[in-house]
Amino acid sequence: MDFRSPEGDRLDPEFWKEKKKVLYFGFSHCPDMCPTALTSFGRASLILGDKANKYRFVFVSLDPERDSPEKLKTYVTGFPGKNLTALSPAPETMKKLHEVFPILHRKVNTNGSYMIDHTNLIFVIDEELNQIASIPGGVSATALAEKLREIDSM
Repeated sequence: MDFRSPEGDRLDPEFWKEKKKVLYFGFSHCPDMCPTALTSFGRASLILGDKANKYRFVFVSLDPERDSPEKLKTYVTGFPGKNLTALSPAPETMKKLHEVFPILHRKVNTNGSYMIDHTNLIFVIDEELNQIASIPGGVSATALAEKLREIDSM
């Protein structure tokens, strides 16, 4: 799969093998669900302390037309924590993501622009890209940190 890093470079496939990933799919223009999930990501990483280093928190855009790597890099700096990476997938990668993850998204026109209705789930995957958990996107940072501690102890 082809992703662009926050620096605009093609993402090294080894990125996925480094650590467990905590993934959220959304878009930077999202008014509510995405900011809530990303705030929980940041706060959970702070609650976890050093254990957060076992995970990489990743925001994957469902709107690569508007979410350039540069825009995503700026967007994620507004959330707590320092362990959040934002990725912009290539169009062909979007199709593959739907094969791997049970995510839905669709454009909805709104007054000359658009929003994206999307699945509100957080996915945890291991270093072999196996999905090991899905968590509701509106989960509190404390509950997310607790779930990640539980996964870490397995």
